[in-house]
Amino acid sequence: MDPSGSPDAGCEDPVPSGDPDAGEKNDLLAPGRLLRRSSLALRGTPPTDEEFAALEAAGDDAAQRAFVERFVDQTLAQPAFYRTMFERARDWFNVPLVARTADAPEYGVQQQRSLQRCPAGTAKAGAWKYFREASTVCDGVTADGTPVEERSLEPWWAPDTTVTLVGGAANTAAMGTTNVNGSPVQVTCALVGPEGTCGCGPNAVRCHADFQQYAGWEDYLHYNEQGQRRFVAEEPARLFAHLAWHDRPVTDLILGTYSVAPTRLQAAYVMQGLAGGATGLLDDDSWWRPSRFAGAPVDPDHAPGDPLAWREYQVPARNPFLLAERDYHYDPRTDVGASRGVPAAGMLTSLGFLAGYPRERVRGARALETLACEVLSPPMGLKFNEYRRDPGTEGPCQHCHTRLDPAAIHFKRFAKQGSASEGYGAKYLMPGVGTAWHWPVQWRKGEYPYGGDPFSHWNRWYMPDTKLTPVTEAQALANPEAVFLDFLPPEQTLLGQVGDGTVGPLGFAKIIVAAGAFDRCVVRHLHAQVMGRDIDPAREAGYLDAQVERFVAGGRKVRPFVKSLTQSNLFQRGR
Repeated sequence: MDPSGSPDAGCEDPVPSGDPDAGEKNDLLAPGRLLRRSSLALRGTPPTDEEFAALEAAGDDAAQRAFVERFVDQTLAQPAFYRTMFERARDWFNVPLVARTADAPEYGVQQQRSLQRCPAGTAKAGAWKYFREASTVCDGVTADGTPVEERSLEPWWAPDTTVTLVGGAANTAAMGTTNVNGSPVQVTCALVGPEGTCGCGPNAVRCHADFQQYAGWEDYLHYNEQGQRRFVAEEPARLFAHLAWHDRPVTDLILGTYSVAPTRLQAAYVMQGLAGGATGLLDDDSWWRPSRFAGAPVDPDHAPGDPLAWREYQVPARNPFLLAERDYHYDPRTDVGASRGVPAAGMLTSLGFLAGYPRERVRGARALETLACEVLSPPMGLKFNEYRRDPGTEGPCQHCHTRLDPAAIHFKRFAKQGSASEGYGAKYLMPGVGTAWHWPVQWRKGEYPYGGDPFSHWNRWYMPDTKLTPVTEAQALANPEAVFLDFLPPEQTLLGQVGDGTVGPLGFAKIIVAAGAFDRCVVRHLHAQVMGRDIDPAREAGYLDAQVERFVAGGRKVRPFVKSLTQSNLFQRGR
């Protein structure tokens, strides 16, 4: 940065001649145009007629420019700025909606069973039953004519109210019955959840209320702003807007243990924790009882304590397999016992990012492109060695996989199995973690019932002695879960950096921050939002370095950096 501290360092102006007759033009934007540019950059809309009138009434040129500066300060403190940052991040991250798994609306991230009300005119009108349970339940009898079980409780989706569950949903027994290939099988309800005749659990947390005619549509439809599928995809962008609004360092986007979510989205994280065996979550009401989260920071459009607010929460408190520990190391080649999980890493361990991209290489590629501004493009006119088994070291694909696989290795421990039925049925596996996500050695051979995804994918692509799976054949035979090694070994580098052994997406996040790639990428996107154009990292390297230096020196906070851009000569000259 130049001695003056100007945010325009690296872009030099011609030196004025000093001749009073030289006719040099003052190219500063007129106050009216500067107001328009500021409004478009900070809130995405032009100024109102009233704002233009107030500008005109401010007085001379200096007074009008002071008016624009006050306008910038006021707008940065308004909810419109939060919404602008959210929209910017949503376009930037472009996280896809979780794909359907069968006929719409078969969708399963929530991992809760669907409940619907008994219709008017039935003996149990207004009570809640499993969607697919026999209709006779609403008449008070089971399919064999015995009275149905009934239970009243305070549900998680409607605190301080009481609802009635009937039939299997109301079952509180430790054991239940489900069907496997058409035959009844006894199951332990605490382990399988609301499977078969097992109930919804305390406060019905293992189930969700569906108020629509057909179960699933309420959460599935992308245009339902309160649907969980929409929430899941928006969480990363909401987290970015939250950091900007509350003046948090942007590195928390990928290094933090916290995120933001309404109650309905937090339920999905709790269900993932329950699926992994953390049954203590059944008795935790901190995620659904408003009095327990009334003090959490929220978005500017909702009040604290509102279940619909995008409020801050600690991810490990909802899913304990996303760890609070920042330096967790686990090497499946040498460590005895199961992995405790992967450290929480902001948007990189969000369900939207992990479930929206179904494979580790897709996650790695999108993380590099989105958060490190890497360009993964095919080469032209080059000859490569023959491809045999490892795209990271063989064939033409190695041009990208040499960079891609050291990123993808961090995203192995999350995969989807099965299909969903009205929001229940699909499972999201964290292989090798905890007590639930382990399988007999037959999975590695593809034997029944391990012939489908994700096992078939793991068997095809997690091959020993490859860049993605740097374990020996002997190590994989001794412990098949060794193929889930998910940290960058010291013999590999990513963006010129050696990893510190931290497993999972957090290990990747640490690397791109240490490389400076994350800071440069964030600065480029914020610059594009405010200035209307990206920074060319090749032709404007000095300018980019100066902007990044100022961004980092300011604590990596969005609001003060955005304001400094609006104060720059380049902004005020329309460049």
